[in-house]
Amino acid sequence: MGVKKILNDVLSEISLSGEEVSSLKASASDAVKRISSGKVKAFVGGSLAKGTQIRKEGPQDIDIFVVFEDEKETKKLGTILKKAKLPGKLKVVHGSRDYYQAVSKNVVLEIIPVVKNVRPEDAENVTDVSLSHVKYVGGKIRKNPTLADEIKLAKTFCYANRCYGAEGYIKGFSGYGLEILIIHYGGFVKMLKGLLKRPRTLDPEKAFRGEREVMSELNASKLQSPVIVVDPTYKYRNVLAGLGSETFEKFLKVAHGFLKSSSSNYFKKEEFDVAKMKKLASKKKAQFIELDLKTDRQAGDIAGTKMKKFFDFICNEFHRKQQEVIGKEFDYSGSGKKAKGYIVVREKKVIEVRGPADRMIDAIKGFKKANKGAKIFKKKGFLWRREKISLKKILGSFKKVGKEMGAGLA
Repeated sequence: MGVKKILNDVLSEISLSGEEVSSLKASASDAVKRISSGKVKAFVGGSLAKGTQIRKEGPQDIDIFVVFEDEKETKKLGTILKKAKLPGKLKVVHGSRDYYQAVSKNVVLEIIPVVKNVRPEDAENVTDVSLSHVKYVGGKIRKNPTLADEIKLAKTFCYANRCYGAEGYIKGFSGYGLEILIIHYGGFVKMLKGLLKRPRTLDPEKAFRGEREVMSELNASKLQSPVIVVDPTYKYRNVLAGLGSETFEKFLKVAHGFLKSSSSNYFKKEEFDVAKMKKLASKKKAQFIELDLKTDRQAGDIAGTKMKKFFDFICNEFHRKQQEVIGKEFDYSGSGKKAKGYIVVREKKVIEVRGPADRMIDAIKGFKKANKGAKIFKKKGFLWRREKISLKKILGSFKKVGKEMGAGLA
């Protein structure tokens, strides 16, 4: 089956019907009317406003942005929403700025407070530039309507392969990031091919003279991602600042796989193949470890990020203790306060621990005193000691640390 046929079939599965879109727009319009009053104005944002809404299991999400004059005024959103009497159960979601959800059977209204700003550089919170993003992307899609379907494909592909979402536990592509990439490259397949070339910087609107100027003008904290994409609405922002190297490498692997042997399976999210990891462990003569992780923090991004940070800490400790981590996977649904961690690790039962340089007399005395009974030897200008260790012993040491990190083993 050709790539074009596969992509068309996928689009038919993920796209909403005209009737469904009309129903969502009616719900959004009703919410906007209920919320807007006096100086407070509400607007439809997100995928519905851009025409890139994707079919999903359960209720569909609708983003509603409520614009306030200043940060202090955003605190009034809860009171405003209670008076608005939106359909569904209202709940607050805590974050860098609290927002609300109105959850009903078919729709989840995400009501996000934003502060009015004339210039993007004045934005105190990333959500404050969301309306300018909607305006830019919407304008590009109106000029070239085919981009909407290409964006749907990109988002579905990345979600299915666990590369979608700028949350801390994913460190993937944000929705806006994928929209800009599709606009820049002109299509989904073109985007895959373009990113496989590992570009360092992309500047869709040519805001800078070249890569050197991008690297010198953007804040150093914005230059850590494997690909830097200059935001067309504000050139000093990197659209992909939240993309992690590990996630990007995962994306490149599946992108290469799809282009080499195209299949609709690349657009379907599968459960983690535990059997495959166990097989890898057997093949490498290693151990397979399945971890149940937990946290007491707010479900969602906060909980997921805490558990992912703890999982990474475990993997790093294995490495520090000279245990060879061959494969690892973290699995969090995005809701709840529990997650799974899978690690394939080759156990090394005796390790060599380096001490001070053999010319540091006082440090050597301290090293020997701290390691009484241990066999100490010289190698490559340093003192060393041998230590017996096990994966079980290492895992047992994480209980206290877990409490300090806000996540632990269940």
